[in-house]
Amino acid sequence: MPWEELAVFTSVLDEAEDEDRTDEYSLTPEMETDSPTPTSEATPLPIVDEQADWDQEPVTVPRDINRYRILQRIRSRWIFGVLKPLSATPLIPLRFQQRPDATANPWRTSHDFSQKMTFSYPEGTQIIDVFDEASGELLILGEAGSGKSTLLLKLTQSLVKRALNDDQLPIPIIFNLPSWAQKRAPLIDWLIEELNLKYQVPVALARTLVTNDQVFPLLDGLDEVDLPVRPACVEAINAYRQEHGLVPLVVCCRSADYNALPEGLVLGNAIVVQPLTHQQIDDYVSRSGEDLAAMRVALQADEDLQEMASTPLMLSILAYSYGDMTPEEAQELHSSRAIVLDQYIERLLRRETRQHYPPEQIKPWLSWLAWQMRKHNQTEFYIERMQPDWLGNSPQLHGYQRTVIRFITVLQCIVLGALAAWLKGGLKNGVVGSGNGILGLFGGGEGNTMMGWMAPGIGGGSQGGASLIIILSIVIWLVTILVGSPSIPTLTPQAIRYGLFSGLRAGFKLGGVISIIGIPFFSIVGGIQHGISYGLGIGFFLGILMGLLRGMGAGLRYEEQQKEPVPAKKASFTDRVIDGLTFGVFGALSFMVVEELLQVSQQSTLIYSCIVFLFFFAAYGFGGGTNLFPALAQTIKPAETVLWSWSHMFGDMKENSKKSVLVALVTGICVSVVIASVTSLFFFNVRYGIRYGLVFGTISGLIVGIAAFLTSMLQSGWSSTILPPEKHTKPNEGILRSGRNALIGACFFAPIGGVASGLACGIGFGLIGRLPAWPVMGMAFAVMLAIMFFVIFVIAHGGIAWIEHYTLRWYFWRAGFMPLRFVRFLETVQADALVRKVGGGYMFTHRLIQEHFARLYERQDDPS
Repeated sequence: MPWEELAVFTSVLDEAEDEDRTDEYSLTPEMETDSPTPTSEATPLPIVDEQADWDQEPVTVPRDINRYRILQRIRSRWIFGVLKPLSATPLIPLRFQQRPDATANPWRTSHDFSQKMTFSYPEGTQIIDVFDEASGELLILGEAGSGKSTLLLKLTQSLVKRALNDDQLPIPIIFNLPSWAQKRAPLIDWLIEELNLKYQVPVALARTLVTNDQVFPLLDGLDEVDLPVRPACVEAINAYRQEHGLVPLVVCCRSADYNALPEGLVLGNAIVVQPLTHQQIDDYVSRSGEDLAAMRVALQADEDLQEMASTPLMLSILAYSYGDMTPEEAQELHSSRAIVLDQYIERLLRRETRQHYPPEQIKPWLSWLAWQMRKHNQTEFYIERMQPDWLGNSPQLHGYQRTVIRFITVLQCIVLGALAAWLKGGLKNGVVGSGNGILGLFGGGEGNTMMGWMAPGIGGGSQGGASLIIILSIVIWLVTILVGSPSIPTLTPQAIRYGLFSGLRAGFKLGGVISIIGIPFFSIVGGIQHGISYGLGIGFFLGILMGLLRGMGAGLRYEEQQKEPVPAKKASFTDRVIDGLTFGVFGALSFMVVEELLQVSQQSTLIYSCIVFLFFFAAYGFGGGTNLFPALAQTIKPAETVLWSWSHMFGDMKENSKKSVLVALVTGICVSVVIASVTSLFFFNVRYGIRYGLVFGTISGLIVGIAAFLTSMLQSGWSSTILPPEKHTKPNEGILRSGRNALIGACFFAPIGGVASGLACGIGFGLIGRLPAWPVMGMAFAVMLAIMFFVIFVIAHGGIAWIEHYTLRWYFWRAGFMPLRFVRFLETVQADALVRKVGGGYMFTHRLIQEHFARLYERQDDPS
């Protein structure tokens, strides 16, 4: 007997509704206004007849387009998305009983006997009639599976029709109360936040609607609020009623959970959904004929079973469990709800249509999912909403965080290593130099001739283009910090001082470590004396350079760190060593591959690869390179929808320009001083060192300043958020959109950043360095920096979420929490009627089913 024939529901939509009907409307820029001002005073609202076909489109354009689109979203999300799939079968009419004493009516006195009286409504009474009689103040109570939420949806359907007819009525909107427990804010603030997060109503408009009593809350799931904070939730609702007592309000809750509360809700009336009568149950079983003959016998013999069948949900579950059974088999069933649910689920999972997954796998996976949904107060599950805290404080969480950090950092190291080798150049016509690298593509000539007086480089063997790698590294490091920050920092004297001392301290430490590691490397190549002198020189040079990068990074992050009182958990020494080795190996391998393509000698490749390895080992293992993107692997924030605001961009331009100039000046001065000092002290004379440092500092400052300005403009105009539920048309759509938006944005902004940075390089080499080949160098840097801008932008503006999401799913799979192909699994259990699909998300067919699976997980976790 198919599930569709057995489900018992409490209401049905008009049969004329189109199965393919979807909401084609979306919130437009008009919704960014501070008030829901009608767009055309002369155009009347559409008239929707209470008895007319629900799918009938209004002939005229509504006056208040924002109000109309919100109503369409509610209709699409709750009526077509949830209620309609539940309403395709015959139903059993529900009975209501009035319970005036269930509410905290301020007019009640101890001698008011009318408040203690209860009476039953006539059979066939509609929920909208009960609502009208209660003057819009209604509490709906009932047992689990009695049909409370379905009644709320049916009421919403009628209220939406009314709101479309009359623009003076408030907008009926369903809110799920469990999410209130996360912040426990005043109810009005929570309503505004939920409108923004769940229905994608702009905050300004949401605040106007709620504060002006234009939103009619229908609150579902009071019993799903965590028990310790449930009384506080009632207090918040009552406090809202004190301020907005003229706004209609409906609340749903299980009877037992509500009766256990120390304080009731201040509402006008309460009804209790009555259990099914023996006659209703018998009529339903009798209509099924011989298919439920065994169930009829069991019901007559077992009073506990009759009581269990008194709700529509349990009646349908029992009908499926007893379907096609013989009376002998039926005797083996027990009247325990948990046992019946176990048997019901087992029978669903043993159907012949089963594919891909055996029941032994499905039950643990669904149990874990149900437990997580309950823990995080979720009634709907979207794959893209899973977060790292679902792993708990476990070794898997630590492993996940380190994996994400290493994956993203390795990606940067590979790109930077390849670009460094391309800039350094190789062998061409028997001459080694930058002419065979990217500089040669733009006509730079052979060897390092284009470098002019700068051909000797910084020293220590880093000639020509090899020294330009320093500029590339500095710029990429600082640009990554700026792009990854929520806003351009203000470099206060405290921030500069903090960065200076942090950099000096880190520089000497790293210099000593690199020297100790570098001496054996270079001793193998050129002997002990060469190894000591070269190892110390390169070691302290890289150490001071790393100190510069770390110090500037600390200064740029100073303001952000002051706002974050709780520091992030630092990596252990073992993690840092593993990180350094990983990043060093991948960066060096990338460098070696490009060097091999450029036909560089093996000895030269080996020496420079060792230097590159040491750089990445120190910079990204111990120098803070893994912290360039803040809060990695903490919270997944996909860029599912992207908006651009020119007004915000131009409004912040003056302030961002000041910050960018200051960042450029500080960067230029710091780089000039460090490069000049290292070049003069270790390798060349003071005059050469100062001149070289000035060129490097000017170029670095200009590029970082340009990057800061472009980044600030981007951050002012660019905003991203999550998709509203009704816009999810397929599973995991949010993550896929996030990756696509990151690529589109990077394709647009990377060329702009590259061209602007190339122009800055040309100015530095031409005006300060007086190099004739400055156009060549400017074009080369434009290409390289455009590539890095692309990579950094993709990672920072949507790519991180993509990487974090799939890494998290891989860890869930490793831990045995879910299958690797999770979407296929959810589609499978949807066919089993254990979950149902709502747009791009999933819900358990009933909260009772979800709770049962959650308890199964708890029993697995705690066998006692």
